[in-house]
Amino acid sequence: MNCHSFKSSIYEIKVNPFRSELAIIKSDIEKSELNLQSQVMIQIDKEFFLGQVIKIKSLSPLLPDIKCNIIRLASNDDLVRKKILNKKSEETKMFFEDLLKKFKILAKIVLIDWDFSQHKVYCYLTSERKINYLLLHETAVVLLKSRVAIKQIGVRDFARSIGGLGVCGRELCCRVFLQNIQPVTLTSARRQNIYVEPEKISGCCGKLRCCIAYEQ
Repeated sequence: MNCHSFKSSIYEIKVNPFRSELAIIKSDIEKSELNLQSQVMIQIDKEFFLGQVIKIKSLSPLLPDIKCNIIRLASNDDLVRKKILNKKSEETKMFFEDLLKKFKILAKIVLIDWDFSQHKVYCYLTSERKINYLLLHETAVVLLKSRVAIKQIGVRDFARSIGGLGVCGRELCCRVFLQNIQPVTLTSARRQNIYVEPEKISGCCGKLRCCIAYEQ
């Protein structure tokens, strides 16, 4: 793959288990090939992240404006910096957990992700109900002296992030190959003459197994 083909491609970059971005190259990357699984530094406005290439496809004029740019291949210094930020993220996770207890919010923190410039911190949490996080957000901004984004994720996405084995003995489909997790209903099971209690056909996440949709 030559430099011209680099420029005419669009890359899907996995930033963390719950976030991916479409990116293009906006700098002169060296002749080192940019392949699947390559680790790269990306920029979105004032934020910088370390990510991994998970898809490469041709750039289409029908795509919306892409604000994410690949600025370079990740260096050893970037990898060291990421380890330092991971440690800070663990400390920030405890900070948010204390706030959840203080405000009596029934939710679980599943991931904290700082951008490289520490311009903004992303807090991913899961809860069975929709919760108003306004007070949590305002308090975190004041105490952390940083921009804060709170993202509520579903239990299916949480299961995908931690992984595990299904009743079939194989690794969870959502972890291995499913890109978009679609809702599965009891109607799908009944159409296949599966008349059992929902608990017996539920996956690790507590929702109906994704594989029920395969034979629909």
